[in-house]
Amino acid sequence: MDVLEHWLQACRFDVTRADRNLMVVKDSGKPGPTLLLCSHTDTVPATAAWTRDPWTPTREGSRLYGLGANDAKASVAAMAVAFEAAQLQAGKLVFAPVCEEEIGRGGLEAFLPSLPAADMAIIGEPTGLDIATAQNGLLILDCVAHGRAGHAARPHLADNALYTAARDILALEGIALEGLTRVHPLAGRTSLAVTVCAAGDRHNVIPGEARFTIDLRTTPMYTHAELVEQVRSAVVAEVHVRSDRFRPVSTPEHTEYGTRLLQAAQRAMSESGRAATLFHSPTLSDWAHLGHIAGIKWGPGLSEVSHTADEWVDVQMVEDAASLYLQVIHTVLGAE
Repeated sequence: MDVLEHWLQACRFDVTRADRNLMVVKDSGKPGPTLLLCSHTDTVPATAAWTRDPWTPTREGSRLYGLGANDAKASVAAMAVAFEAAQLQAGKLVFAPVCEEEIGRGGLEAFLPSLPAADMAIIGEPTGLDIATAQNGLLILDCVAHGRAGHAARPHLADNALYTAARDILALEGIALEGLTRVHPLAGRTSLAVTVCAAGDRHNVIPGEARFTIDLRTTPMYTHAELVEQVRSAVVAEVHVRSDRFRPVSTPEHTEYGTRLLQAAQRAMSESGRAATLFHSPTLSDWAHLGHIAGIKWGPGLSEVSHTADEWVDVQMVEDAASLYLQVIHTVLGAE
C-alpha cells in the first residue's frame, strides 16, 4: 500500500487512505456514470513448499514469481496503470485497492461507505482474462454432535459422538449428491462439502462431543435460510451459522449499466484478438460486497495458480490487462 500510495502521489493524484485501503478518483466534471476498479493487495501466507523467496520478485522469461503476483497484485498493477492513463469524457473513475479479501473484514466491506457511489465495477481477480458474469456465494455451518463420554473399554456405557457425527456426515453426502436439485443456468448446483471434523484427544476415551464444518457454495436457486433448514432436517447435530454474509452475485445483463459494461469488455477482448469467454466463477471475491452494482470479475493471471507455492503470473497478460481495462474505461466513460 505504501508503494501504491507513493506512486499515485508521484503521478499527482490526491490519495485517500484508510489503514491498508486507499482510493483515488478521476472526475471528468461532466454528467455520467461512476466506474469502480477494485482489487486486493493481501495474500494467503507463504508455505514451506516455496522453492524461492516468496517476498522477492523474480523474473524468468515471461513469468514473474512472487507471493500474490497472481492473486491479485497483477490486477492491482494493471488497474493502476489503466487509471493513470485514462482520459475521461464523462462521469467518474475510482481506483480502490483494498486489504483483507482473503480473510477478515477490514477491506472493501469496511471501506465501501467511504467510496463514491458506483454504477459499474470491475473486480480484479485472476480469471485468465475470461469474464466472470456470476459468482457463487458462501455459507459456512458449524455442527456439534453430542454424546456421552466414557471409557473405551466400556463402550456400551457411553454414547460415541463420533458415530453420530459420522452418520450425519453420510446424510450430508446424500444431500450433496442428490438433494440439491435446483440448477442455476450459469452457476449449476449448490455444492456442499464437509471440510473439517474433530473429536476426542485420547485413544482410551470415547468422545462425548464431535464437531464438523460444512462449506456450501451457493447459487440464487436456494436462499441461505432454505439451505440451513435442509441441513438441520438431515442431521442430529446442532447446526450453527458461522458465516452468512457472502451471497451469490451476477452481472445484470439486461440493465443499462450491466449491458454497457459487459458489452464494453467483450468488445475490448474481441478487438485485442482474444476470445471473449464468459463464465461462472465458483470462488469468492470482493464482488460479494458489490451485489447492488453492475459488475464483472475480470483480470490477468490464472485461478489455478492462486494460493500455490512458487506463485507466478505472465507479465504479458498483465500488460494486456492494463490495455483492456483502459479500453473499457474509455468506452463506458465516453461522452454521454
